[in-house]
Amino acid sequence: MVKSNIGSPKLRDEDSDFLAYLRSFSIFVIVFGHVGGFWVFRPYSELLHVFVPIFFFISGAVSLNSYNKSSNLIDYYLKRLAGLMIPYYLLCFLILFIYFQINSHLPTFNILNILRWIQINPPPTTMSFLVGQVWFLYTLFIIILASPLYFLIIQQNRIILVILMVVLVILSGMQLVFNINKFFNFIGNNLFLPLVHSSFYIFGILWISSNQIRNLKLMTILLVFCMVTSIFMLKLFKLNIDYAFHLFPPDLYYISGSFSAILIALILKDSFVRIVNKLIYLKNIFNFFYRHTFSIFLLHPFSIYLAETIFRLVNPVKKTIAYGIIKLIIVLIISCILAVPFSKISSLLIGFLFEKNKTNPA
Repeated sequence: MVKSNIGSPKLRDEDSDFLAYLRSFSIFVIVFGHVGGFWVFRPYSELLHVFVPIFFFISGAVSLNSYNKSSNLIDYYLKRLAGLMIPYYLLCFLILFIYFQINSHLPTFNILNILRWIQINPPPTTMSFLVGQVWFLYTLFIIILASPLYFLIIQQNRIILVILMVVLVILSGMQLVFNINKFFNFIGNNLFLPLVHSSFYIFGILWISSNQIRNLKLMTILLVFCMVTSIFMLKLFKLNIDYAFHLFPPDLYYISGSFSAILIALILKDSFVRIVNKLIYLKNIFNFFYRHTFSIFLLHPFSIYLAETIFRLVNPVKKTIAYGIIKLIIVLIISCILAVPFSKISSLLIGFLFEKNKTNPA
Protein backbone atom coordinates (compact mmCIF):
# COMPACT_ATOMS: atom_id res chain seq x y z
CA MET A 1 0.00 0.00 0.00
CA VAL A 2 1.68 3.20 -1.17
CA LYS A 3 1.61 6.60 0.47
CA SER A 4 2.89 10.05 -0.43
CA ASN A 5 5.25 12.00 1.79
CA ILE A 6 4.18 15.30 3.23
CA GLY A 7 6.23 18.30 2.26
CA SER A 8 7.01 19.33 5.82
CA PRO A 9 10.36 20.19 7.42
CA LYS A 10 12.35 17.43 9.04
CA LEU A 11 12.18 17.31 12.83
CA ARG A 12 14.71 19.92 13.91
CA ASP A 13 17.24 19.19 16.65
CA GLU A 14 15.87 21.88 18.95
CA ASP A 15 12.34 20.53 18.48
CA SER A 16 13.53 16.97 19.07
CA ASP A 17 15.25 18.01 22.32
CA PHE A 18 12.21 19.96 23.46
CA LEU A 19 9.79 17.10 22.81
CA ALA A 20 12.12 14.63 24.52
CA TYR A 21 12.52 16.80 27.62
CA LEU A 22 8.81 17.62 27.73
CA ARG A 23 7.98 13.92 27.50
CA SER A 24 10.42 13.14 30.32
CA PHE A 25 9.05 15.86 32.57
CA SER A 26 5.49 14.77 31.82
CA ILE A 27 6.09 11.15 32.84
CA PHE A 28 7.64 12.36 36.10
CA VAL A 29 4.51 14.42 36.81
CA ILE A 30 2.24 11.47 35.97
CA VAL A 31 4.12 9.18 38.37
CA PHE A 32 4.06 11.91 41.02
CA GLY A 33 0.33 12.31 40.47
CA HIS A 34 -0.44 8.61 40.86
CA VAL A 35 1.71 8.31 43.95
CA GLY A 36 -0.46 10.96 45.57
CA GLY A 37 0.17 14.23 43.84
CA PHE A 38 -3.29 14.34 42.27
CA TRP A 39 -4.87 14.34 45.72
CA VAL A 40 -2.37 16.25 47.85
CA PHE A 41 -4.01 19.63 47.31
CA ARG A 42 -7.39 18.90 45.74
CA PRO A 43 -9.06 20.22 43.74
CA TYR A 44 -6.12 22.26 42.38
CA SER A 45 -3.60 19.41 42.27
CA GLU A 46 -5.96 17.58 39.90
CA LEU A 47 -4.92 20.15 37.28
CA LEU A 48 -1.80 18.00 36.85
CA HIS A 49 -3.95 15.78 34.64
CA VAL A 50 -3.16 18.20 31.78
CA PHE A 51 0.14 16.36 31.35
CA VAL A 52 -1.65 13.39 29.79
CA PRO A 53 -2.91 15.46 26.80
CA ILE A 54 0.68 16.67 26.43
CA PHE A 55 1.59 13.06 25.53
CA PHE A 56 -1.01 13.11 22.72
CA PHE A 57 0.44 16.40 21.47
CA ILE A 58 3.97 14.95 21.46
CA SER A 59 2.77 11.80 19.70
CA GLY A 60 1.20 13.89 16.93
CA ALA A 61 4.39 15.89 16.50
CA VAL A 62 6.68 12.85 16.20
CA SER A 63 4.25 10.69 14.21
CA LEU A 64 4.38 13.03 11.24
CA ASN A 65 8.12 12.45 10.94
CA SER A 66 7.60 8.70 11.39
CA TYR A 67 4.97 8.72 8.64
CA ASN A 68 7.30 10.57 6.25
CA LYS A 69 10.13 8.10 6.89
CA SER A 70 7.94 5.01 6.39
CA SER A 71 8.14 3.31 3.01
CA ASN A 72 4.38 2.64 2.91
CA LEU A 73 1.25 2.77 5.03
CA ILE A 74 1.65 -0.80 6.32
CA ASP A 75 5.21 -0.01 7.41
CA TYR A 76 3.94 3.06 9.28
CA TYR A 77 1.19 1.11 11.03
CA LEU A 78 3.58 -1.68 11.98
CA LYS A 79 6.05 0.74 13.53
CA ARG A 80 3.51 2.77 15.48
CA LEU A 81 1.19 -0.04 16.56
CA ALA A 82 3.94 -2.54 17.39
CA GLY A 83 5.58 0.04 19.63
CA LEU A 84 2.24 0.45 21.40
CA MET A 85 0.81 -3.08 21.54
CA ILE A 86 3.87 -5.22 22.29
CA PRO A 87 4.64 -3.40 25.58
CA TYR A 88 0.92 -3.57 26.42
CA TYR A 89 0.80 -7.35 25.95
CA LEU A 90 3.96 -7.67 28.04
CA LEU A 91 2.09 -5.79 30.75
CA CYS A 92 -0.78 -8.27 30.34
CA PHE A 93 1.60 -11.17 30.98
CA LEU A 94 2.85 -9.39 34.11
CA ILE A 95 -0.73 -8.90 35.31
CA LEU A 96 -1.53 -12.58 34.78
CA PHE A 97 1.72 -13.66 36.45
CA ILE A 98 0.94 -11.62 39.59
CA TYR A 99 -2.63 -12.92 39.57
CA PHE A 100 -1.32 -16.50 39.43
CA GLN A 101 1.17 -15.86 42.25
CA ILE A 102 -1.61 -14.55 44.49
CA ASN A 103 -4.39 -17.00 43.59
CA SER A 104 -2.42 -20.10 42.46
CA HIS A 105 -4.50 -20.25 39.29
CA LEU A 106 -5.16 -18.15 36.22
CA PRO A 107 -8.40 -16.19 35.82
CA THR A 108 -11.28 -17.71 33.89
CA PHE A 109 -11.10 -16.92 30.20
CA ASN A 110 -14.08 -16.71 27.87
CA ILE A 111 -14.59 -15.04 24.52
CA LEU A 112 -15.77 -11.79 26.11
CA ASN A 113 -12.79 -11.60 28.46
CA ILE A 114 -10.33 -12.42 25.70
CA LEU A 115 -11.81 -9.69 23.52
CA ARG A 116 -11.46 -7.23 26.38
CA TRP A 117 -7.77 -8.09 26.76
CA ILE A 118 -7.22 -7.72 23.01
CA GLN A 119 -9.14 -4.42 22.87
CA ILE A 120 -6.96 -2.86 25.60
CA ASN A 121 -9.69 -3.12 28.17
CA PRO A 122 -8.69 -5.95 30.53
CA PRO A 123 -11.37 -6.99 33.05
CA PRO A 124 -10.77 -5.32 36.45
CA THR A 125 -11.42 -8.59 38.32
CA THR A 126 -8.01 -9.86 37.14
CA MET A 127 -6.12 -6.81 38.41
CA SER A 128 -3.92 -7.17 41.48
CA PHE A 129 -2.82 -3.58 40.95
CA LEU A 130 -4.51 -0.65 39.25
CA VAL A 131 -3.95 -0.31 35.50
CA GLY A 132 -6.17 2.67 34.84
CA GLN A 133 -3.53 4.06 32.48
CA VAL A 134 -4.61 1.61 29.76
CA TRP A 135 -7.31 4.11 28.71
CA PHE A 136 -4.43 6.14 27.27
CA LEU A 137 -3.23 3.14 25.24
CA TYR A 138 -6.72 2.48 23.91
CA THR A 139 -7.18 6.14 22.98
CA LEU A 140 -3.79 6.38 21.29
CA PHE A 141 -4.44 3.13 19.40
CA ILE A 142 -7.62 4.59 17.84
CA ILE A 143 -5.87 7.87 17.08
CA ILE A 144 -2.99 6.08 15.34
CA LEU A 145 -5.46 4.18 13.16
CA ALA A 146 -6.99 7.49 12.04
CA SER A 147 -3.69 9.42 11.80
CA PRO A 148 -2.95 8.80 8.06
CA LEU A 149 -6.18 10.67 7.34
CA TYR A 150 -4.81 13.68 9.24
CA PHE A 151 -1.55 13.48 7.30
CA LEU A 152 -3.47 13.30 4.01
CA ILE A 153 -5.57 16.32 4.96
CA ILE A 154 -2.56 18.46 5.90
CA GLN A 155 -0.96 17.53 2.61
CA GLN A 156 -3.99 18.87 0.74
CA ASN A 157 -4.97 21.86 2.87
CA ARG A 158 -3.75 22.75 6.37
CA ILE A 159 -6.83 24.88 7.03
CA ILE A 160 -9.09 21.82 6.73
CA LEU A 161 -7.08 20.11 9.47
CA VAL A 162 -7.42 23.20 11.65
CA ILE A 163 -11.18 23.16 11.10
CA LEU A 164 -11.30 19.46 11.99
CA MET A 165 -9.40 20.16 15.21
CA VAL A 166 -11.86 22.95 16.10
CA VAL A 167 -14.83 20.66 15.38
CA LEU A 168 -13.40 18.03 17.76
CA VAL A 169 -12.95 20.68 20.45
CA ILE A 170 -16.55 21.81 19.90
CA LEU A 171 -17.65 18.23 20.56
CA SER A 172 -16.18 18.53 24.03
CA GLY A 173 -18.18 21.72 24.49
CA MET A 174 -21.38 19.98 23.49
CA GLN A 175 -20.71 17.43 26.22
CA LEU A 176 -21.27 20.20 28.79
CA VAL A 177 -24.77 20.83 27.42
CA PHE A 178 -25.83 17.32 26.57
CA ASN A 179 -24.36 13.87 27.17
CA ILE A 180 -23.36 13.16 23.57
CA ASN A 181 -20.74 10.68 24.77
CA LYS A 182 -23.36 7.90 24.74
CA PHE A 183 -23.90 8.30 20.98
CA PHE A 184 -20.31 7.28 20.22
CA ASN A 185 -20.56 3.67 21.36
CA PHE A 186 -19.48 1.29 18.61
CA ILE A 187 -19.22 -2.50 19.01
CA GLY A 188 -18.52 -2.23 22.71
CA ASN A 189 -16.09 0.66 22.28
CA ASN A 190 -16.64 4.34 22.99
CA LEU A 191 -15.04 6.59 20.36
CA PHE A 192 -15.77 9.92 22.03
CA LEU A 193 -12.61 9.78 24.14
CA PRO A 194 -10.18 9.22 21.21
CA LEU A 195 -12.07 11.65 18.97
CA VAL A 196 -11.80 14.55 21.39
CA HIS A 197 -8.20 13.74 22.36
CA SER A 198 -7.34 13.70 18.66
CA SER A 199 -7.48 17.48 18.87
CA PHE A 200 -4.19 17.45 20.84
CA TYR A 201 -2.64 15.00 18.38
CA ILE A 202 -3.69 17.20 15.44
CA PHE A 203 -2.29 20.27 17.19
CA GLY A 204 1.05 18.45 17.45
CA ILE A 205 0.96 17.80 13.69
CA LEU A 206 0.14 21.44 12.98
CA TRP A 207 2.83 22.75 15.31
CA ILE A 208 5.62 20.58 13.90
CA SER A 209 4.69 21.29 10.27
CA SER A 210 3.94 25.03 10.36
CA ASN A 211 6.14 27.99 11.22
CA GLN A 212 3.13 30.33 11.47
CA ILE A 213 1.71 28.59 14.52
CA ARG A 214 5.05 29.02 16.33
CA ASN A 215 4.65 32.79 16.33
CA LEU A 216 4.92 33.94 19.96
CA LYS A 217 2.18 36.52 19.59
CA LEU A 218 -0.23 33.97 18.08
CA MET A 219 0.53 31.40 20.77
CA THR A 220 -0.01 34.02 23.48
CA ILE A 221 -3.38 34.97 21.98
CA LEU A 222 -4.37 31.29 21.79
CA LEU A 223 -3.26 30.80 25.40
CA VAL A 224 -5.36 33.70 26.64
CA PHE A 225 -8.34 32.45 24.62
CA CYS A 226 -8.03 28.89 26.00
CA MET A 227 -7.65 30.08 29.59
CA VAL A 228 -10.60 32.45 29.31
CA THR A 229 -12.68 29.66 27.72
CA SER A 230 -11.81 27.28 30.54
CA ILE A 231 -12.71 29.81 33.25
CA PHE A 232 -15.86 30.86 31.39
CA MET A 233 -17.05 27.23 31.14
CA LEU A 234 -16.29 26.78 34.83
CA LYS A 235 -18.44 29.78 35.81
CA LEU A 236 -21.19 29.40 33.20
CA PHE A 237 -22.01 25.78 34.03
CA LYS A 238 -21.06 26.07 37.72
CA LEU A 239 -18.63 23.18 37.32
CA ASN A 240 -16.55 21.47 39.95
CA ILE A 241 -13.01 22.78 39.44
CA ASP A 242 -11.64 19.26 40.09
CA TYR A 243 -10.51 17.73 36.78
CA ALA A 244 -11.38 14.26 38.07
CA PHE A 245 -15.01 15.08 37.25
CA HIS A 246 -14.24 16.13 33.66
CA LEU A 247 -11.88 13.45 32.32
CA PHE A 248 -14.38 10.74 31.36
CA PRO A 249 -15.94 11.91 29.17
CA PRO A 250 -13.70 14.89 28.46
CA ASP A 251 -15.49 18.24 28.28
CA LEU A 252 -14.49 21.72 27.11
CA TYR A 253 -13.39 22.82 30.58
CA TYR A 254 -10.78 20.06 30.65
CA ILE A 255 -9.87 20.33 26.95
CA SER A 256 -9.34 24.11 26.96
CA GLY A 257 -7.33 23.86 30.18
CA SER A 258 -5.13 21.17 28.64
CA PHE A 259 -4.54 23.27 25.52
CA SER A 260 -3.51 26.09 27.86
CA ALA A 261 -0.86 23.83 29.42
CA ILE A 262 0.48 22.80 26.00
CA LEU A 263 0.67 26.43 24.86
CA ILE A 264 2.51 27.44 28.04
CA ALA A 265 5.04 24.67 27.35
CA LEU A 266 5.48 25.90 23.75
CA ILE A 267 5.90 29.53 24.81
CA LEU A 268 8.56 28.52 27.35
CA LYS A 269 10.16 26.05 24.93
CA ASP A 270 13.53 27.76 24.42
CA SER A 271 14.02 28.60 28.10
CA PHE A 272 13.06 25.07 29.13
CA VAL A 273 15.54 23.45 26.72
CA ARG A 274 18.29 25.90 27.68
CA ILE A 275 17.88 25.18 31.40
CA VAL A 276 17.91 21.39 30.93
CA ASN A 277 20.96 21.53 28.65
CA LYS A 278 22.88 23.57 31.23
CA LEU A 279 22.11 21.20 34.09
CA ILE A 280 23.99 18.09 32.98
CA TYR A 281 22.66 15.83 35.76
CA LEU A 282 19.09 16.85 35.03
CA LYS A 283 19.73 16.30 31.32
CA ASN A 284 21.00 12.77 31.98
CA ILE A 285 17.94 11.98 34.10
CA PHE A 286 15.64 13.38 31.42
CA ASN A 287 17.43 11.36 28.74
CA PHE A 288 16.89 8.18 30.78
CA PHE A 289 13.22 9.02 31.30
CA TYR A 290 12.89 9.71 27.57
CA ARG A 291 14.38 6.35 26.57
CA HIS A 292 12.08 4.50 28.96
CA THR A 293 9.00 6.76 29.08
CA PHE A 294 6.54 4.17 27.85
CA SER A 295 7.90 1.44 30.10
CA ILE A 296 7.76 3.72 33.16
CA PHE A 297 4.24 4.75 32.20
CA LEU A 298 3.08 1.13 32.00
CA LEU A 299 4.97 -0.16 35.03
CA HIS A 300 4.63 2.60 37.62
CA PRO A 301 1.25 1.29 38.95
CA PHE A 302 2.99 -2.07 39.53
CA SER A 303 5.79 -0.18 41.29
CA ILE A 304 3.19 1.48 43.52
CA TYR A 305 1.80 -1.99 44.27
CA LEU A 306 5.29 -3.23 45.22
CA ALA A 307 5.93 -0.15 47.37
CA GLU A 308 2.69 -0.77 49.23
CA THR A 309 3.07 -4.54 49.66
CA ILE A 310 6.83 -4.88 50.21
CA PHE A 311 7.72 -1.53 51.80
CA ARG A 312 4.30 -1.14 53.49
CA LEU A 313 3.89 2.38 52.11
CA VAL A 314 0.11 2.19 52.21
CA ASN A 315 -1.63 5.56 52.32
CA PRO A 316 -1.87 6.55 56.00
CA VAL A 317 -4.89 8.24 57.51
CA LYS A 318 -2.93 11.46 57.74
CA LYS A 319 -0.52 11.93 54.87
CA THR A 320 2.67 13.91 55.41
CA ILE A 321 5.07 15.53 52.98
CA ALA A 322 7.85 13.20 54.15
CA TYR A 323 5.67 10.16 53.45
CA GLY A 324 4.86 11.45 49.96
CA ILE A 325 8.49 12.15 49.10
CA ILE A 326 9.68 8.75 50.35
CA LYS A 327 6.98 6.91 48.43
CA LEU A 328 7.66 8.93 45.25
CA ILE A 329 11.40 8.17 45.41
CA ILE A 330 10.85 4.45 46.00
CA VAL A 331 8.25 4.17 43.22
CA LEU A 332 10.52 6.05 40.81
CA ILE A 333 13.50 3.82 41.68
CA ILE A 334 11.48 0.62 41.24
CA SER A 335 9.96 1.90 37.98
CA CYS A 336 13.35 2.87 36.56
CA ILE A 337 14.90 -0.48 37.50
CA LEU A 338 12.04 -2.47 35.96
CA ALA A 339 11.83 -0.20 32.91
CA VAL A 340 15.28 -1.12 31.61
CA PRO A 341 14.65 -4.87 31.00
CA PHE A 342 11.03 -4.13 30.03
CA SER A 343 12.19 -1.71 27.32
CA LYS A 344 14.89 -4.14 26.22
CA ILE A 345 12.46 -7.05 25.86
CA SER A 346 9.96 -4.83 24.03
CA SER A 347 12.67 -3.66 21.62
CA LEU A 348 13.81 -7.21 20.95
CA LEU A 349 10.27 -8.36 20.19
CA ILE A 350 9.61 -5.36 17.97
CA GLY A 351 12.92 -5.93 16.18
CA PHE A 352 12.06 -9.61 15.69
CA LEU A 353 8.68 -8.64 14.26
CA PHE A 354 10.25 -6.29 11.72
CA GLU A 355 12.95 -8.75 10.76
CA LYS A 356 10.24 -11.33 10.12
CA ASN A 357 8.27 -8.79 8.12
CA LYS A 358 11.31 -8.06 5.94
CA THR A 359 11.97 -11.72 5.23
CA ASN A 360 8.25 -12.34 4.54
CA PRO A 361 7.18 -9.19 2.66
CA ALA A 362 3.94 -10.82 1.55
